[in-house]
Amino acid sequence: MFHYRNRSTALAVAVGAALAAGALPAAADVKVYGKVHMSVDYVDGKGAGDATTSAGSAATSRKHVAVSSNSSRWGIDVSEKLGGNLKAIAKLESELDASGETSSQNSRNRYVGLNGGFGTVLAGIYDTPFKAVHNAVGFFEDQVGDYRNITDGTDQGNGTLGWNLRPGNVVAYATPNLGGFTATYAYSADSTNVAGTEDNRRRADSLSLVYAQGPLYVGYGYETHRFSTVADGGNPTEKGQRLAASYNFGAFKLAALVQDLKDLGGTASGSQSVNRKSWTVGGAYTAGNNVFKAQYTKAGNLSNQSAGTSGDNTGAKLWALGWDHLFSKTVKAYVAYAKTDNDSAAAFRVNSTGHGDAVTPATGLDPQAWSVGMIVDF
Repeated sequence: MFHYRNRSTALAVAVGAALAAGALPAAADVKVYGKVHMSVDYVDGKGAGDATTSAGSAATSRKHVAVSSNSSRWGIDVSEKLGGNLKAIAKLESELDASGETSSQNSRNRYVGLNGGFGTVLAGIYDTPFKAVHNAVGFFEDQVGDYRNITDGTDQGNGTLGWNLRPGNVVAYATPNLGGFTATYAYSADSTNVAGTEDNRRRADSLSLVYAQGPLYVGYGYETHRFSTVADGGNPTEKGQRLAASYNFGAFKLAALVQDLKDLGGTASGSQSVNRKSWTVGGAYTAGNNVFKAQYTKAGNLSNQSAGTSGDNTGAKLWALGWDHLFSKTVKAYVAYAKTDNDSAAAFRVNSTGHGDAVTPATGLDPQAWSVGMIVDF
């Protein structure tokens, strides 16, 4: 008689033999990674208030010192070979406030997908291809003077979603690299990320075409944001285009970007379109373990800020200077200075967009900031 114990033993032997023969797939490759980015900033908000709050604050500020956590994060990357050049991929990434001011663990990129000869397809929360084109040519990412202070597009409160999105409800596809060329498309079924209120009228579509080979990078991005309703019951859409390029001349790197945003916040029937153009140019020189960098960004005036209203004096200029010292491939310290010159009807910031402590100046004022920071990647 074949007893249960014998059956269990036979099953264990069979499983062991299968594992030894490689009949079952190997376990997934799991990598824990992260970044801790802290800075000590001296900020002159040029305002009359006496409070400094987190990014997005509408408060003005007196001169002050801030200890800031700047997009510090940790995450888990997972990949598993499935055979036939097919691989499963997944990521779970969260922001962490290393300054201790909050207990925030905001979601960053989180997704599951497949990678193979056909390219990559994934679903989850994901940086738009339009944003990726932008990030490829910046010199002050998450530091004071980041050019997203100007190009994000949310400064005038026109109802825009902003133009450096990481929306939820995303399905994305990226082609394989074809001689340096790649194309990526992302669709967000509902870009508002509010559970239980799904509405495909609040969608975002984002596309990039990139050539990156050797010292040359050229990227084009196009993105649309559709809104659910406006006062007249319409379904308006705002649109954006970006063209970015960089080139390495040995120790020198030059980069530039031009951006054109149209119908900000959507345009209701009978209303005038609200548009803005902006551009940036920057450069860096590497000498041993030191990188010296500078960047200038300009936002043009809003056109037709509202029906019958001029957009005059709504532009701004942003200057940034910095020195990075590379202790190793994963440890960097830096010093940076930045100043935003606002026109009389503008209120662009100097230390927002990924920078933990931010101040929105009063209209027409010119905030500036000095910063000493350190970044450790692992």
